[in-house]
Amino acid sequence: MIRLIALLTLIAGPAAAQDASRYYPPEGCTGVVTVQTRGCIVNNIYTCAADQPGDSWRLMFNQDGPVFLSKIDYETQWLESYDLFPTRRETLRQPAPDPASLTELLETGIDTFDFTQTSQQRVTRVVGFDRLTGEDVVIDGEPLLGTEFSVRYEDSTGRDLQVRGREFVSVKHRRFISGVTTLTRGDEVEERDRTPVEFIYPGEPGFFSQTPLYECEASLARFVPITKGSDQ
Repeated sequence: MIRLIALLTLIAGPAAAQDASRYYPPEGCTGVVTVQTRGCIVNNIYTCAADQPGDSWRLMFNQDGPVFLSKIDYETQWLESYDLFPTRRETLRQPAPDPASLTELLETGIDTFDFTQTSQQRVTRVVGFDRLTGEDVVIDGEPLLGTEFSVRYEDSTGRDLQVRGREFVSVKHRRFISGVTTLTRGDEVEERDRTPVEFIYPGEPGFFSQTPLYECEASLARFVPITKGSDQ
């Protein structure tokens, strides 16, 4: 219960009453960038003074509100993550047999990984790779490296999930940015396109907004053509 209360406080931020449309990061934390994507998603990325250098947080909103929170380190290892409402926390078991390494990806063009995430509900082994494709782009003025990836999730509950796709690396922010993915669970196949459309910085309209803009129903969020800011 104490952890849940702390998490809800962290999501709301200390100054949420100032502007209901904006997300305010927790005390001691600083907003870095907001990424509006296809698929009716907005991500707010921030850093906190109490964390290790290179750590950063991402809070994801859909049209219903906050849905996912995660913390990564300088090498993009998923240190902890939260599925929200209902809340489930997963943490990285360290040391990993083959930890994710953005440095290795940037230096060699490929990075393999093999690590375990744990929660109260399950233990999940995550095995896969990221590879640079050379198909780099500039979206809304943001230079991004194109990647392809494949990852398999095997957990103690019997879940077997295969995820493949293409996404992007922001060298500036040392993090992956979602793109197009295919999720396969047995005979079920799901396609997702969360390609970025806008990168919004402090002082710009829409910075740390809680409202996704792209590919949402007009009644839930302001619709803007998805071609804005993209060279694709």
